[in-house]
Amino acid sequence: MPQSNQQQQTSTLHVLVLYGLGFLLLWEWLRPLKEITTTNDIHIFVMYTLFLFIVTYFQLPFWISFPVKLGALLYALHSLYFFDVFLSFKWVPYFIEDIQYNLNLFSEQNWNEMTSLTRSLLFFVLLWLVSYLMHYWLIQTRRIFLFFLITVIYVSILDTFTVYDAKFAIIRTVFIGLILIGILRMMKIIETQGFSLLKGKFPILWVAPLSGVIALSSALGYVAPKASPIWPDPVPFIQNMSGKGEEEGLGNGRGIAKIGYGENDSQLGGPFQFDYTPIFKTFDNGRHYWRIETKEFYTGKGWENKIPTQAVALEADDMSGDTNFTRIWEDGVEMKDHTARIEAEKGKEYSFLMIPGKLKNIEADSEANYQLDGVSGKISTFQSGREEKLSTYTMDYQLPVLKEEQLKGASNQYPQYITDAFLQLPETLPERVKDLAQKETVNQLTIYDKVKTIEEFFGKNGYGYNTIEVAVPKDDEDYVDQFLFETKKGYCDNFSTSMVVMLRSIGIPARWVKGFTPGTFEALGDDGLREYTVTNANAHSWVEVYFSGIGWVPFEPTRGFDNPFQPEEDKTSSAPAAAAPKQPKKPEKDLNEERSAASSKEEKSFGSILKSVGNGSVIMLGLLVFVAAIAFLFRKKWLRQYTIWRYKRKKGSDTFEEAFERLLWLLKVYGIKRQPAYTLREYALYVDRALDTKDMNILAKAYEGVQFSQKKQSDLWNDFHRELWENLIKRIRP
Repeated sequence: MPQSNQQQQTSTLHVLVLYGLGFLLLWEWLRPLKEITTTNDIHIFVMYTLFLFIVTYFQLPFWISFPVKLGALLYALHSLYFFDVFLSFKWVPYFIEDIQYNLNLFSEQNWNEMTSLTRSLLFFVLLWLVSYLMHYWLIQTRRIFLFFLITVIYVSILDTFTVYDAKFAIIRTVFIGLILIGILRMMKIIETQGFSLLKGKFPILWVAPLSGVIALSSALGYVAPKASPIWPDPVPFIQNMSGKGEEEGLGNGRGIAKIGYGENDSQLGGPFQFDYTPIFKTFDNGRHYWRIETKEFYTGKGWENKIPTQAVALEADDMSGDTNFTRIWEDGVEMKDHTARIEAEKGKEYSFLMIPGKLKNIEADSEANYQLDGVSGKISTFQSGREEKLSTYTMDYQLPVLKEEQLKGASNQYPQYITDAFLQLPETLPERVKDLAQKETVNQLTIYDKVKTIEEFFGKNGYGYNTIEVAVPKDDEDYVDQFLFETKKGYCDNFSTSMVVMLRSIGIPARWVKGFTPGTFEALGDDGLREYTVTNANAHSWVEVYFSGIGWVPFEPTRGFDNPFQPEEDKTSSAPAAAAPKQPKKPEKDLNEERSAASSKEEKSFGSILKSVGNGSVIMLGLLVFVAAIAFLFRKKWLRQYTIWRYKRKKGSDTFEEAFERLLWLLKVYGIKRQPAYTLREYALYVDRALDTKDMNILAKAYEGVQFSQKKQSDLWNDFHRELWENLIKRIRP
């Protein structure tokens, strides 16, 4: 082969490598978009960018490359927004009309009203321009350091201030960028110093050591121990400097507050810190949240009670007095009796009751008068005209026994006082909140199905639980709108308020409830009552939805929390199918012939498919590799659910041990590793601190008891330990 041809091929190979690395570097700008924006179908933007690089690489004449790139742009837009055939061109008039509409918006400088189609068009044009700049930097000037530096800064900022995890992105960016810089530098040396590409010294003898050093440095940087941050997280610092801060659903303050019960909820939002100070113990045989009060009026910033109220006196031996607004369950609903005892920590007593359900009577350690707020449902305690803080009291109460069938059968006809009070929304509520609720529930037939859809909406759409990076809405912002469309992260107040507002916007009465979660399970008493410890960190808010003829049913939209009230699932069985006419039994020979014929037919059909697509085995192998890669990359998302499903209904004397050991393995996979020097008890404490719980310590003690016992205890895998085990797994986050 002539020398000039060899040099041309070598140069072409260099250009191909440069384009490939340049595309990978630009790809790092596109990867975060799915997590930090509402942009979907990111793969279309990636494929279009790759196509631009390929066309540019072949250096086609302008009169060919321009229409090819433009055609690809239009096809990409068509794939995103139109459903008819591309070559039918039926979509063109709509496209032109959209462009004209947005040109008018440009002239008026009304950027917020731009349509998604035009925004995508501008983004495709931007990618086109950047691909040309990449060609200019890589081929013409041989300089890429500035773009590389900007990419590192871009990825670092997203990692710091958004939900995007850029741990691997930074490693990829540095690795690709350094190789690009090294290759470009070598090519400059070759061009200026006159080295030959055919002597064997360039590029292999330089590229190989360069790649090895960069790869080794990246690997060491990844596996090396990481020091703790020298500076605190800047996000809460910036928020704090701006004077934003709230106490979770339970108070109004400034700066980073501590969680706990508060009474002013008119201004929600802002960061808080967990406070694990115990405030009371409960001894209970029911499963529920501890209600304190409800609020019915949403202001756009928080919650208030606007309905004029009156005090209702209650008697200790008959706590059944209520009003239309405080009645939880309607008459005729099947109820089950329960008993609970509350023991407040010294100095942490409250002058009101924690309400587990429908109260029947109460016995307290001191003579007290009980007064019901006729709107919020809060029951205050008094003695001789002054507030009385009870340290210990026992109550009998009732919880309903409901089935999904009952809830699904509830009508949409509500009493007048329900619609007047619990469908209220501020006039300033943005329309897109109502549109979102309508869009999510339009295909649901029953009220219950609509409510469950909204309850599960947040978990299915990437809304994150966060107590620090939580914004406070500005004067012209709505609290719910900001959470749903801007921040998409918050704590219980954000989730519960958003669910109430979304339900009300589609005509379903709902209200906002405050109180405490059940707390941390401690032990099972001889009297059959479960002992729980409730701390300030258990302060919580949730949702109650009104069902006609039934009452107020609690729902839990907050990520990481499980609704303790679950209606019984339907256990209806379908009617047996009509019996088919009995056919005479065929001889075995005939059956074998039919099976062979069917098998031959299937093989021919499959063979024709393989023939139509080419080498079927290669395609199948590629699909298997792709599926395996996807399963491996997203293993942390499905491992938890699979583990819960596998052990939830498993029984046997060895089940508890297997489940606990599987839990240890999961913790290791998710990065909560056990150090060699840790005993099991020490590791359990470490896990509890990491997951904000005390459940691991309880399970570890039970596991040690099994290990040192001479015979297996089959009753350890009971509702209590299974519940603790499952809650721990649900708290683990990737």
